[in-house]
Amino acid sequence: MSGIAGIITKQRKNFEKDTVELMLDKISHRGTEDSNMLELGGNSLGMISNKDTSNNSCVLMDGKIYNIDMLMAKYQPGAAVKNDLDKINMLVKKRGPSIVKEFRGAFSLLFPDDDKNLYLSRDVIGIKPLYYIKDGCRVIFASEIKSLVPIGGNILEFPPGHIMKNMATPQKYDGIYAGDDFMDLLQKEEMVSLLEKKLLDAVQKRIPESAKRVGVWLSGGVDSSLVAALVKRFKDTVFTFSVGFEGSPDLEASKVVARYLGTEHVEHKLTLDELYDTIPEVIYHLESFDAPLVRSSLGNMIASRISSSADVVFSGEGGDEVFAGYNYFLDFESAKLIQKEMIDTINRLHNTALQRVDRLANANQVVVRLPILDANLVNFALTIPVEEKIKKSQNISKYILRKVAEKYLPYEIAWRAKEKFWEGSGILDTLTQRIKHNIADTEFEKNRRLDNGFLLRNKEEMYFYNIFRDYFGDIDIDKLVAFTPDFS
Repeated sequence: MSGIAGIITKQRKNFEKDTVELMLDKISHRGTEDSNMLELGGNSLGMISNKDTSNNSCVLMDGKIYNIDMLMAKYQPGAAVKNDLDKINMLVKKRGPSIVKEFRGAFSLLFPDDDKNLYLSRDVIGIKPLYYIKDGCRVIFASEIKSLVPIGGNILEFPPGHIMKNMATPQKYDGIYAGDDFMDLLQKEEMVSLLEKKLLDAVQKRIPESAKRVGVWLSGGVDSSLVAALVKRFKDTVFTFSVGFEGSPDLEASKVVARYLGTEHVEHKLTLDELYDTIPEVIYHLESFDAPLVRSSLGNMIASRISSSADVVFSGEGGDEVFAGYNYFLDFESAKLIQKEMIDTINRLHNTALQRVDRLANANQVVVRLPILDANLVNFALTIPVEEKIKKSQNISKYILRKVAEKYLPYEIAWRAKEKFWEGSGILDTLTQRIKHNIADTEFEKNRRLDNGFLLRNKEEMYFYNIFRDYFGDIDIDKLVAFTPDFS
């Protein structure tokens, strides 16, 4: 986990160290070490991390590139080095900035070329965040919005799968699979086995060799339960972390999974006061007031807190998007529409669910890994025929993923019906009732339409927006805040 910030300038005269240090201070929760300040041709750069990031190459990275050693072996750019930042620098020198197309991982990245041009880039799915301002003769960038709010100006999200040279417009370098070439009938017979191998590889590459305490956020649903089972293949001791109200379906299902797999299980029973008191902190770190996102983030915040002792924590995030797991997928009339919606939901992840996972993990010093969103796995999964994911006649979603899960989990878990986290954990009913009593009907009707025309959807969202505005003022929410389409 790391945070990056900096100023790229045409003037190249003033080293704006103080400004960058203030930006890094706003995201100090993204690292435990002192900030590392760098200067390159008048550009001011900085990084804070939970590991040694000293390097002579002016490379900054939030995240991890999992195939970096494979690329080093393939291109042999020079003498062996241990620091990933130096490896990136050597690969850029050998292959040029286009090497970013071959990086596989979760990253926001800045690197120079031999002519001291600076390049910003972001992973293709947008697992790691990045924002920027174009301010006259400068580009000011940071990992989180809160670093840029004090500077002012037009804050923009840096798009996933893009690269930007100096102050130019970001250009797309890659995207997820978006075609309609599916596996043929012969391949379909092997699809479950192939998918299992892809999942195992995605998990294995994300377990650091040095990790002694490996954890999994466990909801008891098929995604997180399967990830826990796969992690258990590689680690004898695995910690699982679950949150929910007493007697909630998620807690009960998580107990079943933990006993079956033999994990060291940590369970946290929520209280309404705890949940309610957590709302302001969640909104500050989340940088959103989208009601379903905030609601799901409350449990995520507490799960992050109780898992902070782990060296790395795995999440099943992405299963519903990659394998058509949401119940509304069953309502689509054609495979073509389902495929399009899967791709759209994956492309929306970067400022919805992934924003939640990244912000709340980093707020609690948790290193989180998302194997289902491995780029190779995602592209492979999107070539699986839709009919192998959705069985409308049986009212089953994520069919092929459940077939893999059958090999590792109890039947009732592998085929457990989909529930949103805030439903399965018991958050929805308890939270919304309290919030409704805090806002009068007349206040809601009078103030629900914002100055920019946005219509707050219910009292819960109004309550969240009022807190959000206190932290972030009048930033352009149309450009920076995404809203869950299937609002509950």
